[in-house]
Amino acid sequence: NQSRPVRSCHARTGEWLRNASEVSVCDGGISASCTSHRPFVVNDGLSMGFAAAAVRGGAHHLTGDSNCGQCYELVFTDAQHQASKVRWGGASKGLVDKRMIVQVINIGEDVEGNHSFDLQIPGAGLGSRSEGCPAQFPGTDKDDFDCGVRFGGCNSIKGCDKLPKNLQSGCHWRYNWLEWLKNAGTTNNPFVRFRRVKCPLQLTDISGSVPYDDEDGWLIVM
Repeated sequence: NQSRPVRSCHARTGEWLRNASEVSVCDGGISASCTSHRPFVVNDGLSMGFAAAAVRGGAHHLTGDSNCGQCYELVFTDAQHQASKVRWGGASKGLVDKRMIVQVINIGEDVEGNHSFDLQIPGAGLGSRSEGCPAQFPGTDKDDFDCGVRFGGCNSIKGCDKLPKNLQSGCHWRYNWLEWLKNAGTTNNPFVRFRRVKCPLQLTDISGSVPYDDEDGWLIVM
């Protein structure tokens, strides 16, 4: 499906690992996500980054493993979540119609239903695997990485200050470009429409992985 596995890095040295089968740092091994796998701004209307794809459910037709290495253009919409008679979350006005190109480098076992992608953002919650980051960055506590909120993470940009320095720019992106919780509860888990696109070099140079079918006429979007 792809030219090579997505790069992983040594939990202690940060160097690229040659063996893609090394045990995860979450399970006591040395293989960790590289600190370069974080979102970044291209211009005011476009960002790039990395994501986990949904494994099952919903009408998005993502299946997880078969999407690894592929890139997608996400366009943020003005839709909101509906809970009983209350609407909540979605994109802030400043985020609507902005675009993000992501490369799928992981699968989301807990990403179900109409949820299509989990963006990889420092400070946005460790989820159910909270052991890896403190092991990768000795001297830190797991709460330093998400303000103690495993699902959702920090609710203020001030929480970024506790992260390791090389993760802080990705955390700041969440508040400055994605406008997380900027306006009356938005942005919060925004909706997107998306399509498969050709992977840009800005992402494949970081991940080291290119889909085998990336030359099959997928749209080049910038």
